[in-house]
Amino acid sequence: MKNLLCLGLTCSLLLSPKSIGADVGLVADSKEVSAVEYLYADVSDANTILATIDSGLLSSYQGKDRAAWQQFYRDKDAKLATELERLPTSGLSSRDTRAIAAMRKQMKAFTGGGAIFSPAAKCQDAPRKDLAYPDLKAALVACFVEIGNSLSFEGGKINRVSALDLLHETSDPGRRKAVFLAFVPLWRAINGSNEPDSPYRRMIAGAAAEAVKNGSEIDNAARDVGVDPPQVERWLVQILDAWRESTGDVMVEPWDFRFQAGEADRLLGTYIPREALQPINNRYYRDLGADLEQMGTLYDLAPRPDKAALAYTEFVTHGRLVDGAWKPTVARVSAPYERGGLFVLNELVHENGHVVNITAIRNRPAFVDWPSDLFAEAFADVPAWSTYEPVWQRRYLGHEAPEQLSLRALYSVVMLDVAWSLFELRMFRAPTTDPNALWTEITGRYLHVVPHPEYSWWAVRVQLADLPGYMVNYGFGAILTAEMRKHIAETAGSFDTGDSRWYGRLSAHLLRYGSERDTRSLMQDFLGRSVSPQALLEQIHRLKPEPPEVSAPPPTRPAT
Repeated sequence: MKNLLCLGLTCSLLLSPKSIGADVGLVADSKEVSAVEYLYADVSDANTILATIDSGLLSSYQGKDRAAWQQFYRDKDAKLATELERLPTSGLSSRDTRAIAAMRKQMKAFTGGGAIFSPAAKCQDAPRKDLAYPDLKAALVACFVEIGNSLSFEGGKINRVSALDLLHETSDPGRRKAVFLAFVPLWRAINGSNEPDSPYRRMIAGAAAEAVKNGSEIDNAARDVGVDPPQVERWLVQILDAWRESTGDVMVEPWDFRFQAGEADRLLGTYIPREALQPINNRYYRDLGADLEQMGTLYDLAPRPDKAALAYTEFVTHGRLVDGAWKPTVARVSAPYERGGLFVLNELVHENGHVVNITAIRNRPAFVDWPSDLFAEAFADVPAWSTYEPVWQRRYLGHEAPEQLSLRALYSVVMLDVAWSLFELRMFRAPTTDPNALWTEITGRYLHVVPHPEYSWWAVRVQLADLPGYMVNYGFGAILTAEMRKHIAETAGSFDTGDSRWYGRLSAHLLRYGSERDTRSLMQDFLGRSVSPQALLEQIHRLKPEPPEVSAPPPTRPAT
């Protein structure tokens, strides 16, 4: 297979021996560390291959079935643990020392199989008061699979993603409310009747206790930008205030919020049938210099009852240097898509933003891993936000929605992410808070949503159960997304309709490091300054209606 980082006009920049870092940084300084690091690469690949098989996408990979990969993983993992312990504790270069620390940290996250976001736990166990915190989380994620993948609607079944899409597109108010109420069994499974010891309220108490000991995603996001958690909260509120001021004062029912903002989805939905999702996505990335098909990216986009209830992207194998040649990363995308539409297409483009992120990593094995959660989610939206620009729609759909409608559709979804971020931040700070009351307060004040504290309608995102605090990487991450989009446009030109240099440039200057670089210094070097919410605020202010032009009064005739 040809070197897949050699795309468009970027070969000389990325692959020349004289290019940034050349290949010197792709191997350890110590031969002893290098041998252990390549053993680590084998274990890391076996771990993600097993997850790929267990997801249901494949029954075998590279000629080995699951049993063979399981045995390979066990043997190599045991050897790796032994060899890591034998490495010297002094006398190594600082980079080798950091690589060893990275390997030890990542090994703790290896599972040796199991389907991601599809735990073996059962939803029926969530009400049990004796469940330990990890088991309670797993039971709640199982609720999203068992119930969220099979919501009852109009005598049939739809999944969570389709229901959210229908809330954007369903014109009949009664039918739209019925879609909203289809979530009630899921909300009850997650939060019971909102009693103080409901499954969610017990789980968030456990998450807050863990955060006291080990920090939370919110703490991590603050560190990644170089601020403290109170500053994260202030910026989230500032963003929500900007939306509140830019969108008028009319209150809407919660089942109408997505519809009111989603006219662009309805205008363009007929041009994005389900079967067109992947071809449109692939065409856009080819125009950005990233040929997803040549990269060998694997896709699993059809719904299944036992499948993960959300879209996600993961490694299949990790890129590494083999006999002097770069063997590229292979990624996979999983999603439960029953329908097409702009909302779904935007999500697919986001997931493939993750693909180009991890396939661009060109580093030694210890660092061929995800960057910070905040950076990963923020970067994936850099190309995804283009789907709501009329020039993108004109090129890739042959039709466009007016700019104001498109922007409102995009940023209404972004604002929900910001609202969830603020919701989780405050739940972590005060875990005995009534979540329904808190969500009602946030959405009523900033999103103009009519209060309905009787519904746990915040409980539609799997991350709230599986990774408490993770929503900050979407809502707060939007600040980084806007910063990157603005900087790229100002320094290299717009990429909303493609730019064959885009992938190569970003690979070389932003993505190639993987987990080696911290987000704060990476963004500082990329932007030439610290991160600020200003770029996102400017985008939200584009929603303000233009004031009508006031014509000058006719000149008056002098009195005679």
